[in-house]
Amino acid sequence: MALLTGACAPVARATLPTTPPRGAVRVDLEEMKECLQFQRRDAPRIASVERPELAVRLTELPPEVLRVARAAEVDALLSALLDSRDSTRDLAIAAKLHLVMRLSSLEIDVASLLFHTQCIGNQMDSVLRELDRRQRSREVALTVSSILMGAAAATAGGVWELRGGGGDGPAALGIVGGVTAASLGLAAFIPERRAVVFPHERNLLAPIARGEDPQGLYPSFVFRMLTTSPASGGPSSREEILEDWRIILHDAVPVSQRGLAESLLFGDGGVYDRRLLDVRERMFDVLESHVNAVDRDLELLYRFSSRLVAVTAPAGP
Repeated sequence: MALLTGACAPVARATLPTTPPRGAVRVDLEEMKECLQFQRRDAPRIASVERPELAVRLTELPPEVLRVARAAEVDALLSALLDSRDSTRDLAIAAKLHLVMRLSSLEIDVASLLFHTQCIGNQMDSVLRELDRRQRSREVALTVSSILMGAAAATAGGVWELRGGGGDGPAALGIVGGVTAASLGLAAFIPERRAVVFPHERNLLAPIARGEDPQGLYPSFVFRMLTTSPASGGPSSREEILEDWRIILHDAVPVSQRGLAESLLFGDGGVYDRRLLDVRERMFDVLESHVNAVDRDLELLYRFSSRLVAVTAPAGP
């Protein structure tokens, strides 16, 4: 009964404890610091297109390329490069160099963000493996204890009878030993709700849930790509992420505990159990897949821009 009560006792808390619960698994903060190397490095904003004739040029861009170019704030550069009247040698070289440097900076930002998400995902995998290891050790200990308790009760009852002990003592000893052995064996199949202390002040899930990023956890380009709708219409990446997260929470967390789960998942950290840690890992997998999609969109802009910045060999004599 004590084991059953412990298995049903609440574990998750949306605040970090001053004293970790007994037997809790703690996320290694030193390893976490390695995951938090990412810092937003936004380049200075490029002036928007003011000349109407240059703005018209942008309408000639494929819609998906234009969407990425506006999110990357390179639409003014593309418009200038597309206009042959502004393509003097000095201006063209400067614009091409600026465009290449801007795209390279965006590529580094996306790669840093992907490293951040993958690093945290690997850390959660390590914690889940540690929880599984402790659960297996607990199962083995309880199973062995059950076998030893049954054997000890049977042996003690037999010795009692061989020595001429009468009464109901051997039978009572056998009953007590059998019940205890059965209880320990049953307890081995009850999953342990071990606490996990997990601080995450720089929480990448929070800006997506709130629709704003005041801490600057995301590069501006990535956050604009996630929160704007595609050129073909339909939901934005953020809306798709939120829907996937809603399904994950619906499948894993009872309605009565959903408010606590959301406060913990989108807050600064607290005490997790294995179920909620698994939920957080799955939510990060969804986020990582959409950041990878942003990387593919950036590749689309790269391919389009390559012909604008191509260097032609000078004509021969």
